[in-house]
Amino acid sequence: MSLEQGFKDALACWASGVCVVTTKSADGLMYGLTVSSFSSLSLDPPLILVCIDNRNRFPGMVEDSGGFAVSILHLGQESASNYFARPGREPTTGFVEIEGDYTQMGQPVVHGAMAWLACELHSAVPAGDHTIVIGRVVETYAGEGQPLLYYKRAYRTVTD
Repeated sequence: MSLEQGFKDALACWASGVCVVTTKSADGLMYGLTVSSFSSLSLDPPLILVCIDNRNRFPGMVEDSGGFAVSILHLGQESASNYFARPGREPTTGFVEIEGDYTQMGQPVVHGAMAWLACELHSAVPAGDHTIVIGRVVETYAGEGQPLLYYKRAYRTVTD
């Protein structure tokens, strides 16, 4: 087995929540994608990070717009995750196939998400074949429900 395949198999053992990152550019185009590389970074100031493949347009759009949002999905939102995970999508002028809402700062979020964070761009740091996009959280929402999890390349649920 190659190191790359072993790396992927080992990381598949890490259960993670499923979230969608979105941004709306200065010219009104919206774009988003499903990510698993999401984490809190700092409480003071409140910072989060997402890691995005350098071939993806998202980091450039965030640098253009100056902000982005993270929607944390709940159980039952697999269709939103699948939509935003689909490769080859182009930016749109609004939500397509998936219902959405907008934060007070105008960033798009997935309608009905269990939680979301709206951020101003703090920095974008190149690291290997990805860019670490760091956001300063300026708005939040937290609801109730069961989180949508991803483990061993499949959606999962939390059990007691």
